Amino acid sequence: MAYTIVKSNGTVLTTIADGTINTSSTSLGLPGRNYAGYGQTLDTNFVHILENFAANTPPDNPLEGQLWYNTNDGILYVCPTDGESNASAWLALTATVSGGTTTFGAVSVTGNLTANNITATNQLTAATGTFSNITVTVNANIFDANVSNVATLGNVTTTAITTGSATTGGNLTGVWTIEGSAGGNNADAIVFNTGGIYISNTGNLYGIKTDKYMYANGDPISFAGTYSNSNVALYLPNYTGNFGSTGGAAVFNGSTISTGAASNVGTITGNWTLTANSRLNATYADLAERFESDISYDPGTVVELGGDKEITAVKFELSEDIFGVISNTAAYLMNSGAGDDKTHPPVAVSGRVQVKVTGKVKKGDRLVSAGNGIARAASKNEATAFNTIGRSLINKLDDKVGYVEAIVSIR
Repeated sequence: MAYTIVKSNGTVLTTIADGTINTSSTSLGLPGRNYAGYGQTLDTNFVHILENFAANTPPDNPLEGQLWYNTNDGILYVCPTDGESNASAWLALTATVSGGTTTFGAVSVTGNLTANNITATNQLTAATGTFSNITVTVNANIFDANVSNVATLGNVTTTAITTGSATTGGNLTGVWTIEGSAGGNNADAIVFNTGGIYISNTGNLYGIKTDKYMYANGDPISFAGTYSNSNVALYLPNYTGNFGSTGGAAVFNGSTISTGAASNVGTITGNWTLTANSRLNATYADLAERFESDISYDPGTVVELGGDKEITAVKFELSEDIFGVISNTAAYLMNSGAGDDKTHPPVAVSGRVQVKVTGKVKKGDRLVSAGNGIARAASKNEATAFNTIGRSLINKLDDKVGYVEAIVSIR
């Protein structure tokens, strides 16, 4: 009668016919019923098991959990899965020489743990741990805040100390000395990527004491002499002028206010008045307002009220529906928050602006619609108070579509 061999997990490993021996299902020889000479096979199996299949390669046909002593490195290994023949995939269990490697999965120690380079205990009153090398995970706590008898650290060398996030508070107690010099003049002992220094003490105001004050660029500042609003400005980086006070109001006496570039947006808040003989000058010379357009239009396009939105390109020649000209050089832009140049282009309502024209134009010519968003010079008796876009300030000598600078106004 054939033998059926069942593994520890209840699955059938193999069936061995009478009078045969199975050498392909495991690393051992499994004799069937009435197999002649089975004693030698059994003895051989015992020897292989005793020596944990000691060899320089894994045993053939291993089973999950089987041990193998690797004679190359003197380490005992465990087979991770049935039939694994790749030696590097086996789990190293123990090392017989100093400096060998042992690998496990997750290991929990409920009592005391002692090894050559680590001593740890679960007793709060005992030494919590002595390590020659340790890695602490991101969320781990080196000391428990509830333990009153915590260890005292001496010198600690590390590249990062964190509370876990930029918004999580932490505390340092004591008198600390920080040394560092990433830049010139020892200026970079502390670097703030974001945020700043906030000093808080209920009912009191405190400042910062230092042996050396510096400009933002690291150059030293000398505070010798007497200071007033007029010369404190000398110690503010990237600033020319001064702030004073007149009747309790701040006064700016500098000559330039800048956002850094012409394309950078700035904001002035409050109701402002130009005093007598004061002027607000502009580089360009047209007054414009944003209107919603049906499509995006190039600067210089002549538009009228209508279309799917507020404005559209003027349609007909000598149109009396002309409204204005698309501008990209507004000296003053009204309704500026309505949208951008594609959805709400500025329409010059008055002043000097580039106008898209076709044909020849003489300086002083009155401009009228040529249709399709383009202007032209008016012929004799064509211009009226209702169809005139404006008057050209320059000559245009060719018949192609181009641009002239003109004085325009909304009719």
